[in-house]
Amino acid sequence: MLHYKDSESVYLSYEGPFNITMIADLAKSLVNNIIASEWVQKKLYRVFIELAQNVAFYSFNRVLLSNGSIIGKGKVYITYKETGLQCSTINKIMKEHAPILIKNCMEINQSTLNELHNKKKKLREITNFNDTGAHIGLIMICLYSENPIEFEVINDNHSGDTYFKISATITNNKHQ
Repeated sequence: MLHYKDSESVYLSYEGPFNITMIADLAKSLVNNIIASEWVQKKLYRVFIELAQNVAFYSFNRVLLSNGSIIGKGKVYITYKETGLQCSTINKIMKEHAPILIKNCMEINQSTLNELHNKKKKLREITNFNDTGAHIGLIMICLYSENPIEFEVINDNHSGDTYFKISATITNNKHQ
């Protein structure tokens, strides 16, 4: 179902637990039903999965599943804008993680695609997944979208909670 808000078209909106199997199925359905080039569909699929994994693995809001696993909870939405398709997630984070996320996102946005490939490789070589999973994920989002990532830390003054919003824009530009 397509919704319109201002000048944007919302293609997908989901809020809840980020079960990886469900997210993968949703991503496949999304790219099979969106009118875009195969290149854009591929980039959107990869960005969507990477963003969803970040929520599933790192959201402060956790949900216990019947099989005993614990997954993150958050929001994801995909909108069409004049600049292209934008995939965004929002999830609760620990307040002390905000400066690290901001630093990582700024560093990623200031890097070339070649530098990002090298950073990803070095991070995988020197540390374990638990230490670098989110950082590598952020790098992959930028590499897959081939655009800077947009990010925002949102402080809810009423509840005292802190949220992290990250967006990646997918354009039809094909860099090789």
